[in-house]
Amino acid sequence: MSKKCIICNDEAVYCIKDTSDYYCEECAEEHFGDITMLIKVEDEAQKLKEFVKSRLAPQEAEQEINKEEEE
Repeated sequence: MSKKCIICNDEAVYCIKDTSDYYCEECAEEHFGDITMLIKVEDEAQKLKEFVKSRLAPQEAEQEINKEEEE
């Protein structure tokens, strides 16, 4: 699911940290000028993906061990 710009509804590229305010490239540059203070949406998505993966890895490893013990 892609995030949408809160101003023009185009696909978002940037967001404000810890908010659900998303902006496309054009609107971010127009309204902020200095976009280095914004976070790239893709970077945040990757961080979330890594977090979920790190949480699931121990559980999956434990399930694998339990399967081996049952056999």
